[in-house]
Amino acid sequence: MAKLTILIALVAALVLVVHTSASRSSQQSCKSQLQQVNLNHCENHIIQRIQQQEEEEEGRARLRGIKHVIRRNRSSQESEELDQCCEQLNELNSQRCQCRALQQIYENQSEQCQRRQEEQLLEQELENLPRTCGFGPLRRCNVNPDEE
Repeated sequence: MAKLTILIALVAALVLVVHTSASRSSQQSCKSQLQQVNLNHCENHIIQRIQQQEEEEEGRARLRGIKHVIRRNRSSQESEELDQCCEQLNELNSQRCQCRALQQIYENQSEQCQRRQEEQLLEQELENLPRTCGFGPLRRCNVNPDEE
């Protein structure tokens, strides 16, 4: 019985060591991936989306009595930025790493926001980006690390 208890303890310790090692390796791998990936396309796409939404909001304010607002078609540049952004996010090997990329973009861009509304739009656009790219929502990903 004592041998069985010792064996179980050794197996549990081995599993813990392997899990910890794999977790560290995954974190290091994500960190190196984030250093290699160019997130500028994602940042540009998000900035364009925020500017577009602000312009639409200004248009709605001017046209309060009119029910339909003509939406601007996405330009080829916007589409290209989005496509390249999605490709870059897709290269990251896990949802956790994709989430970290979105958090990194938030950290870079939130400093540029002049109003709280812009910061909220930034957060909303980043949270929608995985769905826009066709990945589906990222589970347990809060792009604003201050709110975790």
